Amino acid sequence: MVADKKLQIAIYWAAACGGCDVAVLDTNEFILDVDAAADIRLWPIAADGKYKDIEAMQDGELDLSIFNGAVRNSENEHMARLLRQKSKLLMAFGSCAYMGGIPGLANLTSRDEILATAYVHNPSVEPGSR
Repeated sequence: MVADKKLQIAIYWAAACGGCDVAVLDTNEFILDVDAAADIRLWPIAADGKYKDIEAMQDGELDLSIFNGAVRNSENEHMARLLRQKSKLLMAFGSCAYMGGIPGLANLTSRDEILATAYVHNPSVEPGSR
């Protein structure tokens, strides 16, 4: 890498609570050092990036993509594969990206079972209900 060239970084939030993005922002003034050393090309929570902008990049154009959140649906899978293709390094950040976390538990059952558990067979605080 040329010394005066900024790192090209993407940060993506898939099926997650947002805690990892809060942790990145909670670095206080250090985030300014990151800004001085890197161009953040995608970070949906902080900037208005578009998928088409990432799709138009050359393969390997990003130095680092930080992926937080579980892969829960086809959009999450598409972005994980796309960022891997466009990045020299794709890093799983946080327990949801690494092990699926709470959102990933839904991958163990069907959509109908999830809805029935949450809305049909769930105890209620309403009088006369289950």
